[in-house]
Amino acid sequence: MIYSGSGKRLPGSYRWAVLAVMSLICFAQYYIFDSVTPLETQIERELGFSASAYGLLFSAYSVANVFLFMLLLAGVLVDKLGLKISGILYGFLCLLGAALTALGAWRGLPGLLGSGHGWLRTAFAPEWSPELKVMLLGRVIYGVGAESILVVNNKVLARWFKGKELAFAYGINLTIMRLGTFLALNIQAPAAGWFGLGGALWFATAIMGVGFATFFGYLGMERAARGRAGAPGVTAGAGAASEEKFVLREAFSFDASFWFITLLCVTFYSAVFPFQAYAPAILERKFGYSQAGAGHVASALIVGTMIFTPILGWFVDRKGKRASLMMVGSLLLVPCHLLIGCTHFWPILPVFLVGVALSLVPAALWAAIPMMVPESRLGTAFGVIGYVQNVGLLVFPWVAGKINDAHTTMTPGGGKLVDYTTTMLMFAALGLVGFAFSVLLKRTDARRKAGVSIEGVMVR
Repeated sequence: MIYSGSGKRLPGSYRWAVLAVMSLICFAQYYIFDSVTPLETQIERELGFSASAYGLLFSAYSVANVFLFMLLLAGVLVDKLGLKISGILYGFLCLLGAALTALGAWRGLPGLLGSGHGWLRTAFAPEWSPELKVMLLGRVIYGVGAESILVVNNKVLARWFKGKELAFAYGINLTIMRLGTFLALNIQAPAAGWFGLGGALWFATAIMGVGFATFFGYLGMERAARGRAGAPGVTAGAGAASEEKFVLREAFSFDASFWFITLLCVTFYSAVFPFQAYAPAILERKFGYSQAGAGHVASALIVGTMIFTPILGWFVDRKGKRASLMMVGSLLLVPCHLLIGCTHFWPILPVFLVGVALSLVPAALWAAIPMMVPESRLGTAFGVIGYVQNVGLLVFPWVAGKINDAHTTMTPGGGKLVDYTTTMLMFAALGLVGFAFSVLLKRTDARRKAGVSIEGVMVR
């Protein structure tokens, strides 16, 4: 990192303030992702969606990122457009996507569309309702903006934090972001009771609008820090410091450790986030919780990760052991999913422990990437890992929904009985595969001949 020698030196707290402000737009982005999670049973009842249609709301998040390679292009666009323009663009896409999702669930949609409502029903995919199509469009647009905002976020952290503080900074960042999920799981169901299904999603859209506005605060802080010692920037009289650029061919030069950590990432997150999407409905239908109560219990997952992510980030900075933590976190998912799927054991404990696993792996995984690839190729590394992760987030929510539909029976009163055993076995299997990749990662890292071992401590 190159520092400017001109101007009054920035206080040490300045970069932490940058982290806090930058994290707020990601907080809102996480809130939007799970704004529908505690509402599955209400969405299916009021909009007539099947479980697989509900799963499509999460799969749609990754459609453009996977098939149109939008996430791979995000690093290029950030470099070409700069943080200011790209951040505004992606933040606006998050807001637009959230608004379209809310519009799809709004009772006034048929009147708004008029004759277009009937056309939308039959023009394509007639098995999908117009409401589902509008919501899917919103989730696709939101997914492009959300994943790209995370690329911007990761690059900002890589610029402002180095060495021993990097994992801790990621931990704080993730805690703030997951607070958005925690609040969504606890607020959205009561909001739906107060304002209706559509009103709850419009409420979420307003939160995204506030988060989008905070990005302009971050830009102001960057502008105020320009040219001052202690800020990432340029030397006196020098040109602009080069940003990391996404160059796909460079990915093929990454060693085996990088690819094992990429495969671990996709299997681990596919065992957590799709489960999180269905957890409230599982708690309602299998364990007998109310819609609001299911959201509260499901948020125990987020409590676990909010508590332990910063602590584990601090541990990783000082002790290393990144591959070992990834092994423990991946393996921990297996008994948690089996307990929820195959028993009637008190669900709060395994749900909470899934959150602990979601602290163990990301706290180690994301901080390991800068140790495995040169700084000039961080954009490429983050883009490739994000793309592969999105493949899993595209496939497994839909697969889980199809499995749930196949194991659903209707009651005489018109309710649904769903056997979630097979779905939870799938999530447990993904955790086991992730554990296998973490073992291979640790073995490969131990044989590393060049570079820094990810089990060691990063030094400045």
